[in-house]
Amino acid sequence: MKKVLVFLFVLGTLAACKKDNNNDPKPDQPAEPAAKVAGTYKLSSFHFINGANEVELEKLPVVESGKTVASGTVKLTKKSDGKVLMNVTLVIEGEGTIPVVEDLEVDVRESGKVFGLFADGERIGDADGGFIIFNVSGTSDTGDELLLAFNAKK
Repeated sequence: MKKVLVFLFVLGTLAACKKDNNNDPKPDQPAEPAAKVAGTYKLSSFHFINGANEVELEKLPVVESGKTVASGTVKLTKKSDGKVLMNVTLVIEGEGTIPVVEDLEVDVRESGKVFGLFADGERIGDADGGFIIFNVSGTSDTGDELLLAFNAKK
């Protein structure tokens, strides 16, 4: 009789133990901001002013007679957690590839639904992993107006 009671006690204990049948997949850990925005984007608009020099391309690429005469890219390369290197290039027929921004170190910080892009503590744009809005303005050492603004999408 004791053996039956011990058996029933052990059986009751095992039955009371909850089996961990959690087959639900664990939610993916969100990638850190630099990894989320890294990649190559195509410029969709571009505006540059340096004193009297101005380039305004409201819509990119520019296609004439079926041939692309102006286009550009933005490449964000992850450097470390929270940092990317930004390279912006224009390709203009007859001028070739023009580097606009080379190896600019940008801090990427989560800011609501988007990621803020910062250089030297100043917010220079926003990105969401599929789209970039960039806008920097100021004055040169000689007093000339400076502006670089563009939109780009993956």
